[in-house]
Order: sequence, then C-alpha cells, then structure tokens
Amino acid sequence: MTHFVYDIYSGFIEDTLSVVGSRDTTLVERYQRLGNFSQGVLGLPSFLMRGWEEAIEMLIMTPPKQLTTLSQAVAMLMIMRDAGQRRFRIITDTWREDFFLPHFQHLGHSEYARDFLGSAIAGLLSPDKAVRWGFLDINQIKALLQGAFGNDSFTQTKTAVIAGRLSHMPRAEAEHALIDVGIDTQNSISHNVDYLIVGSKGTGGTKHEKAQNLNDAGRQITVLDENGFDALLRSPKPPPENWPPSEKEIFEDIVSALRHVWAFGLDLYCLSFAYDPDENTL
Repeated sequence: MTHFVYDIYSGFIEDTLSVVGSRDTTLVERYQRLGNFSQGVLGLPSFLMRGWEEAIEMLIMTPPKQLTTLSQAVAMLMIMRDAGQRRFRIITDTWREDFFLPHFQHLGHSEYARDFLGSAIAGLLSPDKAVRWGFLDINQIKALLQGAFGNDSFTQTKTAVIAGRLSHMPRAEAEHALIDVGIDTQNSISHNVDYLIVGSKGTGGTKHEKAQNLNDAGRQITVLDENGFDALLRSPKPPPENWPPSEKEIFEDIVSALRHVWAFGLDLYCLSFAYDPDENTL
C-alpha cells in the first residue's frame, strides 16, 4: 500500500544547485549508479522510478527552465536527498497541503508551512504532488526560532559539559542529543562553558567544584540535573497541552532541527513523496 512520507533534511541547498546544469558526466554516472540505493533509502514505489535515468542526465547536462514530468521531479528528489542529512521522517496515509500548518502557526509564522512543502529551488518546482520539496531560508529559520525562544538568545553559541553518568542514556548519546539542538560539548570546565549537566549516577566531583569556583568569580555556569538536561533539549515554547502526542513530537522535532541548522549554518528542507514501505528494503 502506498503512503506519503515527509523527510526533513539539514544540508546545503547550494549543493543541489551545483549539480543541476553542471554538465559533469561523472556526476551523471554517479547518480545513475545511486539510483537503486536512493529508491531503497527513500522507499519510492516503482511507478515513480520510470525514466529517472534519462531525467538525471537531463538535469545535469541540459536542465529545462521548468520541470514538466514526474521523472524529472524524482531525479531532483534523488539529488536533493544526496545533498543533505535526514533529521526525522513522518509517514502518513495521505498527502496534506496543511500538514505543518499548526506547528508553524504555534511559532507565529503559519505562512512558512507552504514554503516548507512547496518552495522552488532555482525556480524549479515539481509538477506533481506525488513528489514535492520545500525549504526555509535563514531569515525564516531565525523568525521561527524567535517564536520558540521569545528572544534572540539562540543566536549565542552555547557549550555544555556532562559530569557523572546519566541514568537514561549513555554519555555519547547525550552529547549527540545536545549537538542535535545546536549545543556544543566539551570534556572539561572552562570560562566558555554555559551548562554543567550532572548525572544522577555520580556527583560530578571536580567538574562541579570548578564550575562553582568560576561562578563564585563571576562566571555564570548553569548547573542542571537530569530533568534540567531533558528540558534543555525540548523547545523553550512547549506545544499546546491539547495536542495529541504525535503532534507534540513533530513540533519538538521541528524546533530541534531549526536549532541544529541555525547553530551549524545549514539549510532545512522537506522532501515529500509517495512511499511504499514494502519497497524500502535498505
């Protein structure tokens, strides 16, 4: 049974633009070689894959001023997938124009939901809703984060140190979770640390003492327990209580992705397309 999927990616849109019209025959060979891999990773049903090889060659060698066929749209989708890193995925029974509307509305910019699902890249739009893409530019990302934080505090780089052991996740996973929301990590306490996260298994020992000494000298290092760590990963503006858990999770994923791309100077874009889980074998 065919469903629809929304894949959210971080990366550089410019990487896609550098491929389209590059006339690089090695890129033609590369993307044609990756065809079956892309189909498996994305879960594209067979009916979307007709003519994709010729369309890849056209986009790279002689791109049209506008996309007119589904095969061209699929070729663009495959190139864009290769240019970014997937942050999260949502699978639905039907495709909806207003899918992200409540989430962006809660951040004060409902109009951005349309761009996230259907904005042009180099003027090229998909001619078929079976394959769509959209993205947010840096100004939109900033406006949405201002809605989440209520101020511009997110523009300042933050650094955290973990002391002791967390009860619910390994240290490496915790550090990765911090990076996912744009918070850098380091192993030792210094003047440039903003947060000390103290796990419930162990007191933090020397790191806690160093943080206290720096705070006594006028530095402001916020000491957090595990509940504070969990709160640090969540959106500063929580989703409405009456939302179902699935909607709350999507909202948190969106804000997390926005925080990540802002911190690392990336773009955030959405690929949406028909999806067949039975063909997703990779």
